[in-house]
Amino acid sequence: MPGQPKNKGLRPNHPEAPSGFSYWETKGWLQDLDAVVVGGGLVGMSAALRLRQRHPNWRILIVDRATVGGATTRNAGFACFGSPSELLEDWQQLGAEATVALVKMRWDGLQALRQTWGDRALGYQDCGAVEAFSDPALFTACRDALPSLNEALGDTLGNRPFTTDVKASDAGLTRLEGVIASPLEGAIDTSRLATALRMHLHRENIGLLTGHEVTNLTHGQGCWTIETSEGHIQAPCVLVANNGWASALLDLDVQTAPNTVLVSQPQLGLHLPSTVHHDRGYVYAREVDGRVLIGGGRHWACPTEAERVERLKAWAVEHIAGVSRFEVEFQWQGHLGVGASRGPLIEDLGDGLYAGVRMGGMGVAIGTLVGRKLADLV
Repeated sequence: MPGQPKNKGLRPNHPEAPSGFSYWETKGWLQDLDAVVVGGGLVGMSAALRLRQRHPNWRILIVDRATVGGATTRNAGFACFGSPSELLEDWQQLGAEATVALVKMRWDGLQALRQTWGDRALGYQDCGAVEAFSDPALFTACRDALPSLNEALGDTLGNRPFTTDVKASDAGLTRLEGVIASPLEGAIDTSRLATALRMHLHRENIGLLTGHEVTNLTHGQGCWTIETSEGHIQAPCVLVANNGWASALLDLDVQTAPNTVLVSQPQLGLHLPSTVHHDRGYVYAREVDGRVLIGGGRHWACPTEAERVERLKAWAVEHIAGVSRFEVEFQWQGHLGVGASRGPLIEDLGDGLYAGVRMGGMGVAIGTLVGRKLADLV
């Protein structure tokens, strides 16, 4: 049944079954909980902090599968709302009204993020973005659509959110059909964001249990049993905020989609002043501390991860000026939460179970608002 837990029978729902946690762990941190948030990324932490505002006396615990960081620190840190080619595709598939609504949600979310934490705490760079075009037909279509896009988005983003008044060479790019600039976008340091959130969790006496994957949810006698890789926890209220990973727990329209991210060794003379999007946002790049960060490529349907890595490296060498070799120093996978709809899924599933998932690759932009809206359902 849609929205219901995928009860795998991994744990018998009997009060007498041992929890797996020690007596001291349970006594100190895990008993008498009022709410458990599954997922310790931007959405989950924002939801927990909103719960604290609304319920000052609740005992709240966040459980996250990652041992270090999590989804928030495994993304690329783009403060974006959609490149021209991505929005043109949305316009054609969803219509103008739905496209504007998506952009407004992302823009409002970015403003909420910045206003809540401040640009310094986020390491926010007001650097703007460019979309890099290697396909002449796509560049022409997007350039021709700019007047309509700018007019439709003007009330939300301000006058001329997109412009062609920039050259590829000025953006540190080369061998392209053209570029379109988006001066309202930016970039953040995701580790600084996570640090700011975690410090606030500590001040608000909200527990954070890392390195524990939630494997099952069962309900009985007015209480949820949250089975983890180390033991079980109980609470009357559960907020699922683990994005694509929710597909393992709940029957919802969301799937996890892995995304490769690479960071090069330092590149002498690198000049990449803006973030870069390519091919409807499926490829993205930015400069981080004199290095090239590039990621994505899931639309290429490469048979192996190694082939995707080589294509990303080749794109950087071909199109980023001054990059003659791309030696990988950091490589990891982030995971998107995607589904049939482009928007997030925020639902009251009944019996004290709630879900806020399916960020669609826009977690930085919408995660704060999704977390707050999720908590407001409780």
